[in-house]
Parts: sequence; C-alpha cells; structure tokens
Amino acid sequence: MKKYIYISAFLLTLLSSCEKAFMEPNPETDNIAIFEEYWKLVDEKFAMFSDPGKEINRNLLYSENRALISNTISTDSLFNVLGRITLSLKDGHSFLDNGIDNGYGYDVQGSVPNNLNQTIIDNIYLNNNVQLQGDGLKYTLLDNGNVGYIQYRDFENEVTTDMMNSILTYFENTNGIILDVRGNAGGDPSYAALIASHFTNSSVYIGYENFKTGPETDDFSRSEIYLNPTSGKQYLKPLIVLTNIHCFSATTTLIYHLNPLSNVTFVGAKTGGGSGSTADGFLANGWKWGLSTSEFIDWKGRRLDNGFEPDINVFLDENDITKDEIIEKAILELQ
Repeated sequence: MKKYIYISAFLLTLLSSCEKAFMEPNPETDNIAIFEEYWKLVDEKFAMFSDPGKEINRNLLYSENRALISNTISTDSLFNVLGRITLSLKDGHSFLDNGIDNGYGYDVQGSVPNNLNQTIIDNIYLNNNVQLQGDGLKYTLLDNGNVGYIQYRDFENEVTTDMMNSILTYFENTNGIILDVRGNAGGDPSYAALIASHFTNSSVYIGYENFKTGPETDDFSRSEIYLNPTSGKQYLKPLIVLTNIHCFSATTTLIYHLNPLSNVTFVGAKTGGGSGSTADGFLANGWKWGLSTSEFIDWKGRRLDNGFEPDINVFLDENDITKDEIIEKAILELQ
C-alpha cells in the first residue's frame, strides 16, 4: 500500500512542476511595457499603413511617441501618448479606451456639415402612406407615385430577402428608387450585401479585401469579393443612394457593393469611410483597444476607408426647412 502512496505523491509533484513550467508569467504593466505592448499591436495588426490618404510615417510615429515615455510619467500622460498614436491612424474603427475618460477615436466628421435634417424628412416626405418592414426599413412613394423612397438608418436592424421582395414589389411601377442611408453609421455588413443583391441580375466583381495575417509589413491575405444577384425580386431600374459624412462601416460595405452597377448613382456628400474589418482586446493594464485589420480596395484600385465621394454633390440649406435639397435632386434625376 505504501508503494502506491509514494507513486501517487510522485505523480502529483511531477504534474505540479509541469504546470508551473507552462504557466505564463504575469505581464508587466509599467509605462514602458504598456507602450511597447500597444505599439506591437498597432505595428503588427493595423492594415492601412500603406494607404497614401492616411499619410502615416510608421517609423516616425513610433520614435516620436516612444521619446515621450518613461516609467515616471503619470498614467494619464501614458494614455494621452497612446491616444496620439491612435488618432494618427486616421481610422474611425481604431480606438483606445481606459474605461474612465471618453477614450480616443478618430473623428470622421470633423467640421463637415451633417447634411441631414430628420424632422424635414418626417414632416414633408414621410407624412403620408409610410410603410415599414422590420424595425428599420421605412418606405413610401414620392413624385406622384413615380419614385420609390427607402430610408434605412441603422445596419443593426435586420434586413431579409422577404422584406426586400415586399418593398420592391410595392415599387414595381416606379421610374426609380431613392435609397437614403444618410446617418447610417454601420452594423451588420451581411445586410449590405443582401440589399445590393436585389439591384443586379448578374455576378459583378467589386474589389478585394486585404487582411493583415502576420507581424511582418507584407503579411497580407487577399480575398476577392463579388456581388451575386438574389434569387428573389430584382429591381434593375435606376437606383439613387443618398450619402453624408455619417455613412460609415457597413454603409461603406453597401456603397462598394453597389458602386460598380451602371444603374446606381450616388447623391449627397462625402461619406465617413470605415472599410476595414476589426479586431479588439485589452492591454495588460486593462485598457481596451480596437484596430482595423483589413482594408478594402475596389475594382478600380481605389481605397474607400477615408470616405467615398458621391457622383453628384448636393448640400442642405440649413436655413430652409421646407425641403431636403438632396432628396429633391434625386427626384429630378429620376424624372
């Protein structure tokens, strides 16, 4: 009996030693360690250093900010330096949050006008015969029934093929449709592809997404993207998409799916961009980070992360509450 007890004790000691050997040491959380941890994430995961529109000097971004770091500066100072790096990426998907302050994230709007007054739309364009599909798709007829109007403000609200079938059947006898996605800051990108699939009857190459797949500067994997037609109701008459600076993320996905189609025109103002897939996590001290880990490049080789310019620029007259100039221009284009 004692023999078995000794063997059991030996095995427990061995297993305990093995467990200790494989245990990760606690990560360091001093200022320099946190700075280097965050920089390593940015350096290895951020996918858009090569985007000329962002004008980022990778080496200078590191050296200038590293010179500001020591283990004697305050925690607030450390957070502000990491925030400088975050803002330098000029990317609306990248952020840093310490859970106390407002955090750091790139302001895609800046001083650009909003170009959307929802009160005008509700009072003038959606006041009669408004239909609703799900929680987010409002639609109605404009211009004496000649133009269909769809409002979609949030890609968090589900869109299904059945919903689109119902809307497009309702608009069957129109000359064209206005799709108003102004103010739509994103959500589920799969809804973007679903909506777009109803406005083509053939497969269309729209571009590719470059995913950062490793730590080296050229570690990317390319994924070609096609827009395929729905098996449901198709609408091949003109479609006009209304945009503003708050069109972001999944709305950019919708834009790059629709942009190659000859029956689609964009009217309004430049969008906010946000074309990349994202990753997020926590630093060793508990601060949360987020980074764009891919970038989209369209079929003409254009990057859309910094915003998309519409075909026709139109701006709201903020002093005129009797009409929406962007909707009115779209109606004229469809007459």
